Formats: sequence, C-alpha cells, structure tokens
Amino acid sequence: MNQSEPTQDLKSAWEALVGRRSQLGSDATLAELALGLVRELGNGIAHREVLRELAGAWTNDWRLTLGTASLLLEQAGRRGMDEPPLSEDGPAAWAAEALQRSLDALDEADRNNPEAAGNLNAMLGNALRFCGPGKDAEAQEAFTRAIELDPERGEWWYDAGLLDKWRGRFDEGYAANEQARMRLGDQRPVLWNLAICATALGKAEEAVAIWEQLGVPARIDRSRGMPFVADLPPMLLRVLSRTPGTDATSQLPDKTVGFELVWIAPLSPCHGVVQSPTFRDAPIDYGDLVLWDGAPVAAHQASAGEAVPVFPLLEILRPGDERRLRFVGLEREPGAVRSLREALPDGVHLFTQEERVEHHCAACEAGEPHDHEPGSVSAAAPATEAASAQGSLIRGKLIVPAALQLDELLAAWESAVKDRQVSIALPELYEAIGDAKRAGQEHQAWRGIERKALRKKARP
Repeated sequence: MNQSEPTQDLKSAWEALVGRRSQLGSDATLAELALGLVRELGNGIAHREVLRELAGAWTNDWRLTLGTASLLLEQAGRRGMDEPPLSEDGPAAWAAEALQRSLDALDEADRNNPEAAGNLNAMLGNALRFCGPGKDAEAQEAFTRAIELDPERGEWWYDAGLLDKWRGRFDEGYAANEQARMRLGDQRPVLWNLAICATALGKAEEAVAIWEQLGVPARIDRSRGMPFVADLPPMLLRVLSRTPGTDATSQLPDKTVGFELVWIAPLSPCHGVVQSPTFRDAPIDYGDLVLWDGAPVAAHQASAGEAVPVFPLLEILRPGDERRLRFVGLEREPGAVRSLREALPDGVHLFTQEERVEHHCAACEAGEPHDHEPGSVSAAAPATEAASAQGSLIRGKLIVPAALQLDELLAAWESAVKDRQVSIALPELYEAIGDAKRAGQEHQAWRGIERKALRKKARP
C-alpha cells in the first residue's frame, strides 16, 4: 500500500464529514469522529471553524467539550506565551466560553466529580492562561477549584505553576511545582520550572541541585548568590518593543508591536546578561540581568546560515547600571560612524542598528496556509532606517560604564565627531550632564538629519 494512501483516505473522510457539517451539532457519534479526524490530520487552521462549532454545540456533554477544548488549546499554544493576544476572539477564548458553559450545565453529582468538574476547571484555567494577563484572576480561580476537587492531580498543580511562572509569581510557581513533583516525580518539565522559579527567587542552592539532577554541571556563583554554568554559548532572546517616538523614519507603522532580538551571555540555562542593545522602546537593554523560559519559541536564521533557537523573556532580575545613549547620524563618508569606536574611552561600546525586529508566526514556520491577523508584523520585517539602502542614515547607541565620568566621554566624543565626515546628534549625553541648551540643539539636529534622509529617499 502506498504511504500516501492513509493520508488521502483521511482527507476523503474529512471532506465527507464536512459535507455533513450541519449534523455535527446533533449527532454525538459524528462529533466524536470529527474530533478524531482533526487529531489525525494535524489540527490545523483549516479545522478551526469546525472546532468552534463543536465547542458551541456540545456544552451539555462535558466529555465532548473537553475533547474539543483540548484541540482548540493545542492551536492556541502554538503562539508563544510572550505574544500578546491580537484579538479577544480566538481558539483560547472559544474554549474558555465552552468550558464555562459546560461547567454551568453540570448536574449536582458532576459538580463534585473530579473527572467532570475537575477536568473542566483545570482546562478552563489553561484556556484563560492563553487569553492573556487580563484573565489572570479567573484562571487562578479555575485552577484552585480543580485542585480542591482532587489535590492529588499533579498535572493540575503543574499547570497552575505554569500560570504563576508566566505572571511573575515565582514563589507561588515554585510551591505549585513542588506539589507537582511530589505527585508526578522528577519529570523534566517540572524540574525545569522549579529551576527557573528558584533562580528568579535567588534560591541558588536549590537551583544548582535541580540543574545537576537534570544533568547540567552547575555551581553557585558566591559573588552574585546565583547559579552558574560555565561555557554556555551565546543565545538569542526576544522582547516585545515599539517604534520609539524619536524615530520619524521607521518603515513600521506607529505603535506597531514587534519582537526585537538581543544576544545574551548565559550564566545558567535560564538567566544571563543582555549583550546587545535594543533600538526600539523595550523593557530591557544592554547589561540587564534577565530570566527566560526554557522552551524556545522560534528559530532565527543567523548570518552563517544555521538556525539559532530564540527564547522568550520572563523577567528582569536586575537592571544594568550602564548608561545607554541613543544617537542618529548621517554619513558623508561610508564607515564614518563605526570609526568613532576607536576614539572613545575604554569600556564604551558603540552599536549601530543592524538587528531585525521579528514577529514569529507559528503558522508561517509550520508552512500552513493562513492570513496574518491585523496588527501583526510579518516575519523578519526589517526595523532599519528609511535611507539604509543608501548606507547614509545610521542609528545606534553608546553603552557607557557607570564608573566613567561623563566629562571624559564628552571631550572624546566631540573631538572624534569633529574629525569625521558625519553629521551626528547625541542629545541624551547633554541631557545627562545638565546642558539643556545644547541638548535642545541636538534634538533639533536629530530632526534635521531625519528630514534630510527622508528627502534623499524621496528622490527618484
């Protein structure tokens, strides 16, 4: 038998079922068949509307509701937990509504039955978790109700701990995962979440013990009171950011939210120091000590061609003490801005904007046919400046050690700029030293540089 025949048979069965779509809400056997076919066919976007109809039609049957909701949440889970919901109307919301209606429809016996009410509440907690922080209190209540019905369900404790971890309640997340560990044993997902929460809480000894149990050679960094693992390679982290108000030339629409990628020097498998600046408005920047989740949410094609895993931000553990000063420049000679590096004091880093802002779409990566929802940014949408094709408009940041005297930086900067073929504005330096007049002049120069770049771009 040809290997393609089962797939073709499944597709034919699905087409036949869709032809009887009007009966899905009244024929339980047909509804169960539909759920089975969706699982076998990969539970894709093409099945979403049928699942939505099933979710609304069978809330009086808690078993069918659970089956339908689990498939809807599988789809919802393909979006990273760090991605804000683009709409309140989607698979997670449909599942949550169906689960709540099914709970309301239970008879007295099933309301106290862990198999019915317990499973419905636990899945409702997960559905509300996928709906975003706005549903946090309701999600907590749902998990609490489930666990009260059967405190020995380790998977419910684990799911409650996931919610706490993503909402930054690391004490509660640690406690919930400890409860899960007592019931499920030393499963890797439970141990990972315990290690992440322990690191966030500064429980270095506990974190090191868990990493060692996972086969990671960790030790305690006594100077920082944190776990440490040597020789971890640099990694990528993504963070939500917006076009800054200082950027009048961005190709992205105003207020567009996208993911900006930054390099991290890991100190353990879940925390480390940001090693490249953010160029849009973002909650993290160069030098910050940050925490991330252990499951990658995307892959980034690096310049060498290999795919580098991308991890989602969980928490800022400690802000860096460096000064980060934005600048914009218009080169009259290629390389003029980069050459400033050699004239700056030791410890000062000059970065130019070469990073890309990305919205990682799970359907894009899976190769599924789909439409992007309004407000999303296409994968690998460049966050470069308007005149980048001409190589003349340069945006960047100076990273300045906290111990460096700003007068020393100012003298070096003004001397270096004077000797190079570039018009450049660095207003934040003059703001930092308290020279309001010069800072105002630098802001005017910034706007003038952007206007000139836009005129240059507009020329045929």
